[in-house]
Amino acid sequence: MPKLNRKVALTRSDGHNEVRVFHRGRKGTKDPRLLFKCGCRENKFEVYYGGDSLEIGGVMGSVENWGELLLPLLNMSLPGQKVRKRNASRRARPKRGA
Repeated sequence: MPKLNRKVALTRSDGHNEVRVFHRGRKGTKDPRLLFKCGCRENKFEVYYGGDSLEIGGVMGSVENWGELLLPLLNMSLPGQKVRKRNASRRARPKRGA
């Protein structure tokens, strides 16, 4: 289960807004779901899970099928996705002449 975050506009260390995550358990015949929302807007998509299938954004598939499609994306490195170098804060910098 991902860490649930409901706060708007939290900035991650990589400079992007953190995705907001909401969980709802099983209700009657509806499977449990995770709701992912944009960190700064109301854009969202739902992931329903249960048994051996996943429904992501309205597309139903097996867990294995979704794994084959999505796991390579997590290992992929695109141009511009390298970690930015940030200047050390004044507190972290060594003092001159010390």
